[in-house]
Amino acid sequence: MWIVASDFDRTLSHEDDSFVMRKEVASKINHFSTIHRFFVVTGREERYMRVLAPDLRPTGWVLENGALLILGDRRILNVPEDWFETRKIIGEKLTKFGISYSLGDVIIYVNSWNGKLDLGPEVRIERNREDAMILPGNVDKGTGLRRAIQEMHLEGKIVAVGDAENDESLFKVADVKVAVANAIPPIKRMADLVMEKEDGEGVVELLDMILSGRFPKNVDVN
Repeated sequence: MWIVASDFDRTLSHEDDSFVMRKEVASKINHFSTIHRFFVVTGREERYMRVLAPDLRPTGWVLENGALLILGDRRILNVPEDWFETRKIIGEKLTKFGISYSLGDVIIYVNSWNGKLDLGPEVRIERNREDAMILPGNVDKGTGLRRAIQEMHLEGKIVAVGDAENDESLFKVADVKVAVANAIPPIKRMADLVMEKEDGEGVVELLDMILSGRFPKNVDVN
C-alpha cells in the first residue's frame, strides 16, 4: 500500500485560483484514496480547508503544521498539555512588540513577518515563504503525519509531496520525496523526483505514476 502525503498551498492548489482546489484534482485524490491512502498535510486551519477543498475526501487531514489531526470522526490535538497556557504567554509577548497575529485551533499565525523573536527553547517558529507559524518545538508536518499513520495503524511506502520550506520535515519521514514543478530550489534539490507539472496537476501526475506502476527507474521505491 502507498501512503501519499501532500502539502496544500502551491502543491495541491494554485495561487492563480486563490488556492481553491480544482475539481479534477480532488476527483483524482478521492479515487486514489479508495485504493491506497492520501493525507493532506498543511499549515492551514480546518475552517479554510472546508472552503478551499469542499469536494476533497482524503484518508486524513494533518492540519496546522502537524498540530491538529482529523482522522474520520476523530480530532486529535498533537501538542503538549500545557501548550495553550504557553500560547497565551506568546500572544502577550507578540502584542507587546506590536506584532499582529491570529490563532488557529492550536497554533499562532503571523503573516508577512520575517523578524526574529526569542520565544524559548520549547517553541518553534516555522517559516513558509513570507509567513510564519508558531507552535511547540517538537511539532511539525513530519511528526503530525507519523502520528496520523500510527493512529490509523497503517503500513506502506510513504511518499511526501511539497513546494516550500515547511515541507522539509515532511520529507524527513518519507521513503520518497517529491517536488512539484513550482517548488522552491532547495525543495527540488532535496527531492528524489521533480514533477514536470506544477501544483495540483503535478500531484495528479504523481498519482497516475503510482496507479500505473511506472515510477522512473532512478527513483528507489523498493
